[in-house]
Amino acid sequence: MFIQVNGVNHHYVSIGEGPPVVLIHGLGGALDMWYGVAQVLSLHHHVVALDLRGHGRTAPGRAQFSIKSWGQDVAGLMAALELPAATVVGHSMGSLIAQQMALATPELVDQLVLIGGISYFEPPDKQAYEQRAKIVDEQGLDEIADDWLAGALSPRTHARLPQVSGLLRHMFLSNDPRSYAKACRALSRAPAIEREQIGQPTLLLVGDHDRSTPLRMTEQLHRQIPVSRVQVVPSAAHWMTLEHPDVLAAAILQFLT
Repeated sequence: MFIQVNGVNHHYVSIGEGPPVVLIHGLGGALDMWYGVAQVLSLHHHVVALDLRGHGRTAPGRAQFSIKSWGQDVAGLMAALELPAATVVGHSMGSLIAQQMALATPELVDQLVLIGGISYFEPPDKQAYEQRAKIVDEQGLDEIADDWLAGALSPRTHARLPQVSGLLRHMFLSNDPRSYAKACRALSRAPAIEREQIGQPTLLLVGDHDRSTPLRMTEQLHRQIPVSRVQVVPSAAHWMTLEHPDVLAAAILQFLT
């Protein structure tokens, strides 16, 4: 389905009935990464997922990308669908969007679930995203795809589920290079978030093989967000939504019970 939000035609899905859960993907992702999680959650909840602007089947629009503007798009979609306050689930870059929403529009966010959550970027990390954007602008996504994929999934997944590796690689290469580079720059310029002011109960999920947002990031989020708890997912890396959707869905359902 498609809907106009803040002047951009957004692609989204809406399934199930019950208390609402909103799913926000990360850099280079799309709503399809939530398919397994959403199918389970929709047995008990109204689940909404969207392609952020410049990702998946959502147009990039003319404005620059930012954590704030993506959050405004999610809030706009919730308003257009007349959703009450929801559990907002964010993966990676989507975790920053979810955190921003929890502070900027607390009336829309009942609980938070942060998967592979981002807590901080040191200057070398910011520079790495700027450099990635430069490479993609000049040489395209193929130049970085294989190195990116190697760390995106756990060794177990690469060995036992090569089809997941192949599908994730296809999703990554389906991104528009210009939009992906713009998103990298937006992520490198992510604003500081006053996490001590987040009042919503928060579940922090991290894979034990996550190299992009390792356990130390999640532990820092746990120290900063007043009402939060950590759950480590075994044999999972950064894209655990594809590796262990059943485990993630079960953890979220238990958190919401």
